[in-house]
Amino acid sequence: MAAPATKKAKQGVDRATCTAPVNIAVIKYWGKRDTKLLLPINDSLSGTLSQNELHARTTVATSDTFTQDEIYLNGKQEDIANPRLQNVLRASKSTHATSPAQHPFLPSL
Repeated sequence: MAAPATKKAKQGVDRATCTAPVNIAVIKYWGKRDTKLLLPINDSLSGTLSQNELHARTTVATSDTFTQDEIYLNGKQEDIANPRLQNVLRASKSTHATSPAQHPFLPSL
């Protein structure tokens, strides 16, 4: 994953953007056979594309003026009720609420 870039966009809005390579599964992961040891049911095989050719870009924006969470995919607002997405949002907020000394690699938002 590329290092996040942080910048002030609009007055009082902080943004951080990062990119990640696209990974294509040839033989897919089918779950865990042992959840305590995190052992998969089957082996998997995948390839990762060069970020020069194709990558995913994610931007997070924060502001004291924002009244709710929103997500946009390809410019279209999407539903955020998905429990997995809610877990990511909750973890992101929790991480950024902690002391910067605990997470010096994160950009300040």
